[in-house]
Amino acid sequence: MSDKPVRVLHIVSIMDRGGIETFLMNIYRKIDRSKVQFDFLVTREQSGIFDEEIILLGGKIYNIPYIKKIGLLKYIKNIKFFFQKHYEYKIVHCHMDTWAGLFLSVAKVCNISVRISHSHSTKIGQRPDNINGYIEFIFKGLMKLFIKTSGTHFFACGYDAGVWLYGKNLSDRKLIIIKNGVDTDEIRYNKEIAEKVRRDLAIDENTMVMGHVGSMGIPKNHEFLIDVFDAVHKHRPDSILCLVGDGKLRAHIEEYVQLRGLNHKVRFLGIRGDVYNLLKAFDVFVMPSLYEGFPVAAVEAQAAALPCILSDRITDEVDMGMGLVKFVSLDKSPEYWSDAILQERSVARTMAIDNLIELGYDSHVTANWLENFYINLIE
Repeated sequence: MSDKPVRVLHIVSIMDRGGIETFLMNIYRKIDRSKVQFDFLVTREQSGIFDEEIILLGGKIYNIPYIKKIGLLKYIKNIKFFFQKHYEYKIVHCHMDTWAGLFLSVAKVCNISVRISHSHSTKIGQRPDNINGYIEFIFKGLMKLFIKTSGTHFFACGYDAGVWLYGKNLSDRKLIIIKNGVDTDEIRYNKEIAEKVRRDLAIDENTMVMGHVGSMGIPKNHEFLIDVFDAVHKHRPDSILCLVGDGKLRAHIEEYVQLRGLNHKVRFLGIRGDVYNLLKAFDVFVMPSLYEGFPVAAVEAQAAALPCILSDRITDEVDMGMGLVKFVSLDKSPEYWSDAILQERSVARTMAIDNLIELGYDSHVTANWLENFYINLIE
């Protein structure tokens, strides 16, 4: 093996602070970068929040124009040109869900020997209701077939996410589950930090804080989350809701909050670099998602010993067996959700996270496994 590190090309949409990107950075910070180095092919021309840190850690970032800007044929041409120009990459690790079929097919044509697809979701988009929707549905179905014929390794954050992208037959035979590890040392509950965060946010120690972490898009179901908080607030007028994250629906969500008369009770905290500490300051974590793959934010919340109320659309694989998770049906009313939330507030915050570590959801463990995996592929 060369003295130079194995360079792995990760294909992502943009390195902003989302679930996939946070997972990658958790791993990247902990791998031995003298042995394995991460580079990133980004399918946007914009800069991402993590770009500066990636450069400092020794990684490279390459940008290609967004497909909607240049069209499919030119998009494929750009991908092929990139792989031909950067023939030094022997491993590509794609995090683009169904679009992995396109990237890995081109990588195969360009003789890249290791082509990894990584599923991070269980459902993308809504049921087609017009001609464009049906075209997209058919296209994504074809992309799934291309993954099977062009991929060499098939990763997923959980079994359900694997079945969604690869099908049950392939998943039962070849699926490799990569656990979305978190930094258990940093996220472990600390009362002093929790109190400081509350002071910084001007939140009284007796105020009930309902928290959510996630991008502001359709899957996270923010309108229903606001309805649930409205029901909670009627029982606990001293409660507030903290929303961590940003996205294309933020303006709509802000309008909805104002419409419900809750603008003084809902805090929009935006994209934050201190999510671990914010979780320590919350009293309950609520995620009424319409669909998820394996939400790392829910694992982080459990690592912070935070009670979690999750929708029944989220895989039960996310329950770390710490007695902190309750799944509630989205068919239930906001008032029903409110009752579940108010019942959970009394859970003690001093419990250990040994269960989570033993199950392998520590980012040190995941980083070590991936490091060895990449190296063994090249040797």
